[in-house]
Amino acid sequence: MMNLKKIAIILLPIIIFACQQTDEIEAKKQELATAKNELIDLKAKISNLEKELVDLGAIEPKSNLTLVSTLTVNPKTFVHMVDVRGVVQSRNNVLISAEVPAAVKEVLVVEGQQVKKGQGLIVQDNEVLRNNIKELESSLDLATTMYERQKKLWEQNVGSEVQYLEMKNKKEALELKLATTRTQLAKTKIKAPFNGIIDMIDTRVGEMLQPGLPIIRIVSMTKMYIKADVSESYIGKFKKGQNVKIYFPSTDVSLNSSITAIGQVINPDNRTFEVEVSLPNSAKVKPNMIAVLTLADYVKPNAMAIPTKIIQSDRIGKFVFKLVEKGNDPIVKRLDIAPGITYDTETEIKSGLQDGDVLILKGGLELTDGAAVKVVQ
Repeated sequence: MMNLKKIAIILLPIIIFACQQTDEIEAKKQELATAKNELIDLKAKISNLEKELVDLGAIEPKSNLTLVSTLTVNPKTFVHMVDVRGVVQSRNNVLISAEVPAAVKEVLVVEGQQVKKGQGLIVQDNEVLRNNIKELESSLDLATTMYERQKKLWEQNVGSEVQYLEMKNKKEALELKLATTRTQLAKTKIKAPFNGIIDMIDTRVGEMLQPGLPIIRIVSMTKMYIKADVSESYIGKFKKGQNVKIYFPSTDVSLNSSITAIGQVINPDNRTFEVEVSLPNSAKVKPNMIAVLTLADYVKPNAMAIPTKIIQSDRIGKFVFKLVEKGNDPIVKRLDIAPGITYDTETEIKSGLQDGDVLILKGGLELTDGAAVKVVQ
């Protein structure tokens, strides 16, 4: 109990200091924002007073005009992209187990070896099954002979129908049992289900194998794809066949592909759904490699999009400067705008701009509404 009190006494000043530091930072941020707004208002007031004094002939107009460059706004397709982390998977990546309980007699492959479909991997001890087959074959020969004799007698109306049916049933039961035993014998040689590479061997000669316990992993580098878990907030944003940019950080390789499948179920544990992206067979990747997928979650044709850096703000809202002609002297006019989403260096403008508007690209930070400027290339 005393130790807890000591720890609390030590930590209390640290917590108080951290809280005070956070409050101080927020206060300075607020002070900076207020100062910026006051500066904008002051610049506008100075510009208006200078203009009024020039009109009254009290002062001479400035001869050194602000140099600016311009940008003409035209509708274009605006695309917003998101990055999603995915993992390389293989549809032919399986763990093989024994189907018959028997000891390992021989391991025919080594890790890293390429194998073909149907090639033997492991041979199990099958001596008991072979002996059972010999015994069944002998019993079946006798049962077949007895059945054929009984059949001939039955055809001559000699003997009872029950005797005939009993011999027929015995013969057929032995045939079925022999076929089952031969199938079990074939399964004592574990074979490759497809062309691939032996990735893992988890057994040795002499070990007893049990059905269901994995002993070999075989991987094929064909039919590879990327599986990504995407937040449920993006439901309806992607579609099958959509182009995707893929980047592998470990190899610094990029390639293009498309979405092949979109999951229809939300994982309740992490609130995501699956997206699958195909990979060409020529891609030099391995299962479980990390990949970064870049997908378009918003596409707007004929959008008004401008460089984000030219958008300014004050206490009224967001705005840009538009170039207008007043006689032979160009001046700027403030345009209030409603920005939408931003991607990379551009922002979509929902309202406030028209096709053909000429905006100030560079030199606009020192301007005020109605200021005269000089356009340079």
